[in-house]
Amino acid sequence: TTTASSKDHHHAYGSEFFLETTKYNPHSPYSASKASSDHFVRAYHDTYGMPTIVTNCSNNYGPYQFPEKLIPLFINNIRHRKPLPVYGKGENVRDWLYVVDHARAIDLIFHKGNVAETYNIGGFNEWKNIDIIKVVIRTVDRLLGNPEGHSDELITYVTDRAGHDLRYAIDSRKLQKELGWEPSLQFEEGIEKTVRWYLDNQAWMDNITSGEYERYYDDMYKNR
Repeated sequence: TTTASSKDHHHAYGSEFFLETTKYNPHSPYSASKASSDHFVRAYHDTYGMPTIVTNCSNNYGPYQFPEKLIPLFINNIRHRKPLPVYGKGENVRDWLYVVDHARAIDLIFHKGNVAETYNIGGFNEWKNIDIIKVVIRTVDRLLGNPEGHSDELITYVTDRAGHDLRYAIDSRKLQKELGWEPSLQFEEGIEKTVRWYLDNQAWMDNITSGEYERYYDDMYKNR
């Protein structure tokens, strides 16, 4: 059985445009822990012959994502007329990948990928945070029946986190070329499906965001 180590690795790489051969360059203890996990996986292959594959993905979005993450957080905050916290000036660039496309890629790599290889899974889909936020606001307002621009006033700029990378984009051409994988959705289509899911599952969201999440929210964003 092949063991596939798969995680969001923009923190481990650092800030740039990443190939599978890019050296890790973490900027925080959290980032370093992500980088070290891959070193452990590769060490078990090299020392014990364990069949392993490493995959690195870009930012995921879609149903069932815990609502401290940007897209579900903003959908929920628009619904409740709460502030939309934007780090810095919203200039940080990220590549976004619909979660079902990520799952499809992992399944394909698990069955068809070469042992001891590394595969990047990216969305070919770079956006500045502020532009992502505007797409989410426009989509949520439309689906809630609000007039266009109704929730723009909720945008609130907060101090960026230390060690936050300005740009993270992942080059998944190797996966596309060798195994034939590519994303199935355009970003606007994925956002539409995602917003509809959260609005159709408000009881799930409300249950998740009670109690423990409120404390997390205060810790992350209070007094910023």
